[in-house]
Amino acid sequence: MTKKITTEVCKKALLPTWQEIFGTDTDLSELASKWKRISKRGKEGESIELVFYHKSLPLQALVVEENGAVARTVIRGFAPFDADEENSSPAEIEMLTRAMATDGFEFLSRYACYRPSDFIFSLCTEEQAKADGTWYELYPTRDFGRTDCPYDEQLDYLIAHHLPEGDGEATEGTFTSERSIEETREELVKRGFIPTEEYVATSRVMESDEDD
Repeated sequence: MTKKITTEVCKKALLPTWQEIFGTDTDLSELASKWKRISKRGKEGESIELVFYHKSLPLQALVVEENGAVARTVIRGFAPFDADEENSSPAEIEMLTRAMATDGFEFLSRYACYRPSDFIFSLCTEEQAKADGTWYELYPTRDFGRTDCPYDEQLDYLIAHHLPEGDGEATEGTFTSERSIEETREELVKRGFIPTEEYVATSRVMESDEDD
């Protein structure tokens, strides 16, 4: 039988991803291994997915295990839309409180904790562009980019690191561009944002499996 990877192995596997996001910031390096496993999902013979929450920062991580070895890791922020306020676990409520605090907002603004592929975009029509200029809407996702998520609050602080130069949030979730519609679409796709019509939800059901 293939030996399953341990939580400690997962923590070590997350270190390169941590360094890609935060570099060698000495203030954060001591926190790189402070993860708590929240869930484990997947059946025998399938890839196993382990989800972790950071113990002090608004961050979550995914470790994918295949055949007893780490196949993929993802670290992303934990923002208000990452928790369902009406049906949240105690761990999610704790993370939500952390994300909504002033220092949580500042942390998520400072670092590129989200990938462009964590956001779906929808462009305005030609008629709308003629009247008001080019604009597009961004929709965040949950579950590491695999579940669409309706949200009508500020987003630029989470994704400003990846926006095309000159683009900005005019109202919550709506961004303006000086480019044409086609040029805007091309630029967003090039950066990794997902067009609404091409997005496919692939989320798997999460089973709670918290540990210390």
